[in-house]
Amino acid sequence: MQENDMIKGVQHLIDASTEELVNESINVDKVSEMDDPKLNEEYEFDFCWKDKRGHKWEGHFKNKILSIGEQQAVGILRSRLGGGIPIESLDLMTNELNLIIAHLSISLIVKPKWAEDLRSLKYIDLLQDLYKEVASHEAMFFGDVEFEENSSSGN
Repeated sequence: MQENDMIKGVQHLIDASTEELVNESINVDKVSEMDDPKLNEEYEFDFCWKDKRGHKWEGHFKNKILSIGEQQAVGILRSRLGGGIPIESLDLMTNELNLIIAHLSISLIVKPKWAEDLRSLKYIDLLQDLYKEVASHEAMFFGDVEFEENSSSGN
């Protein structure tokens, strides 16, 4: 029975007009956007992270895709976090933390109280896992499928 269905599907592709195939493709894209919230400009997610002492860091977040102006603001904030020191002069960890904190400070428009001051957190892994969730939203939104296949969610 499955072989018959496959043959019918292939036959449809052969017999269908270009216009029919384009319309079917458009409808598939619409369904995908509705099915995956990461394809929307704003993405809400629940995050839960547990430290080695057993404390849970959890809450509801909403991330937004940044405009070019907001991306510039991330760069300016990143520079301020680095004290105006050239990026090349900072160690890799400080560079990464400055980037993550600057990005999340602007892109997260809803966050729990514990995430209001990201610089006050003690766990770098917590910050990195939260950023991975945001980065996976952005990668999915912009169609970076390769990133999505190779990354893991922070949840």
